[in-house]
Amino acid sequence: MLRKLFLVAAVLGVVSGFGSPTARAEFLSDLLAPGASLSVGNLVFSQFGYTPNSGDAPLASNISVGQIPPAGADVFGNFGIRFGLAGFDTPNGIATDFLITYTVTAPSALLRDVHLLSNLSIAGTPAAGDSPFGNIVETIRTGATSQIAQISNSVTATSSSLSALSTFSPAGPYTTLFITKDVQLFSTPNAITTVSFIDQAFSQVPEPGSLMLLGLGGLGLVGYTWRRR
Repeated sequence: MLRKLFLVAAVLGVVSGFGSPTARAEFLSDLLAPGASLSVGNLVFSQFGYTPNSGDAPLASNISVGQIPPAGADVFGNFGIRFGLAGFDTPNGIATDFLITYTVTAPSALLRDVHLLSNLSIAGTPAAGDSPFGNIVETIRTGATSQIAQISNSVTATSSSLSALSTFSPAGPYTTLFITKDVQLFSTPNAITTVSFIDQAFSQVPEPGSLMLLGLGGLGLVGYTWRRR
């Protein structure tokens, strides 16, 4: 009976370890503190940085950072984070530009590609000759200079690309990645460019769900050994 109790406790421990993420939403200003981090699923996001370059760059205290709603994963089941912001650009001829940087770490060499989703939009109808736009360009590195991918979302008066996937070259997979996110918004008098969320997710090998099944399978073998003994 005692052995069965140990086995049940171990199974519950594995399931809870790979269950729904419970990351609490933070503000970017809080995550800029040395040693601050945010965990989503089995991923740890840390070493956040923020550089407001021009225009209506939001305050770090007005950018929320938390798990992708509702449970920390995108539609493909990949863990990730959401940046929530009331991003906009005043039509005064000066583009809004800001940088967000951070690292993402998996428990082992698991990271194999990156996903980007946003709701960049342009409200209104630009006058003839006007060219409002919104861009989110991300650079993914394994170190200070080792770029392995670039990914982007964009919107103009006539087109939009709001979901993107990029694999890595070299393919990896990787344990830690360094992300630089460059957000640019440019409005014209009759067309205002905005963005209110940016989602970032990472595929892993094997998938987190597969890891749970492997763990449960291993525990089953342990239980079988106990029974034989």
